[in-house]
Amino acid sequence: MTGPMMDLTPEAAPGFVAMTASSDMYEIHSSRLALQRSRMPMNRMHAEMMIRDHTNTTAQLSAAARSAGLGVPMRMLPMHATLLNELSRSANFDATYRRQQLVSHQQAFALHDNYARNGDVPQLRAVAAATVPVISGHIKHLRRM
Repeated sequence: MTGPMMDLTPEAAPGFVAMTASSDMYEIHSSRLALQRSRMPMNRMHAEMMIRDHTNTTAQLSAAARSAGLGVPMRMLPMHATLLNELSRSANFDATYRRQQLVSHQQAFALHDNYARNGDVPQLRAVAAATVPVISGHIKHLRRM
């Protein structure tokens, strides 16, 4: 499930859970790093919102996955780990953080929107549908920054 042909919008529950959990972990870890390294108030405010909101979406995902008999991975997928590594080494942290946030949220929006419409597990479809407006709000916030 890794490599260049990785499905970024899986419709089968295990792939959706793995991608969503990894995406949330990336958002939380990158935003903790932003609180340590960023001096820009807008980035710091965004980071606090990411930690709060993605901790919440992780809890919702975990509960729905458990009710469907699925485990939730505790490690980031390589694509998200690579982004985090790139961010931690960036000479222009604030610009890299904002760029990565926009791309990762656009990917997360596509993931949740597609699963909400086409996913195979009702509990997870409901979580995806509830998460779409949250991610949409994050994208709007990023575009105003």
